[in-house]
Amino acid sequence: MKWYIVVGLTVLVCVTTLLVRIPIPGGGYFNLGDVMIVFCGLFYGWKVGLIAGGIGSALADIIGFPVFAPITLVAKGLEGLISGLAKKGNNLQSYLYPLLAVIVMVAGYFVGSWIFPNLGKAVAFADLPMNIVQAAVGFSGGRILFGAYKRITEE
Repeated sequence: MKWYIVVGLTVLVCVTTLLVRIPIPGGGYFNLGDVMIVFCGLFYGWKVGLIAGGIGSALADIIGFPVFAPITLVAKGLEGLISGLAKKGNNLQSYLYPLLAVIVMVAGYFVGSWIFPNLGKAVAFADLPMNIVQAAVGFSGGRILFGAYKRITEE
């Protein structure tokens, strides 16, 4: 993997995270960055998923909601890493790993918000429904984008 592809995908994750920003109660925001994280993991593997997902998303948070950047770095990095484990797997694994990845992302934000100073249990529960919606959109969109890419390249 060339370094400039990793940098480009990291920027792409950051940009897709910033394009649609719908604020949610705890101070975070709904975005489409998870679609790109799942795609990056599926297409390029766990290393690129980890770097692009964690750093790209954390950079977007630094621009808009810096308090969430440390949580995002870990939660989205793990999302990309786990999605990327499916790269060398079979068709079933290309669904299961990204599904597990978005579940881990939601859990990471829930636990991170709960234990983070100035956020706490109320924010963790308030953000949970929107994080679940974001996970569903990220999983579905990432799988659709990856499926479209595979279909185009097979023909």
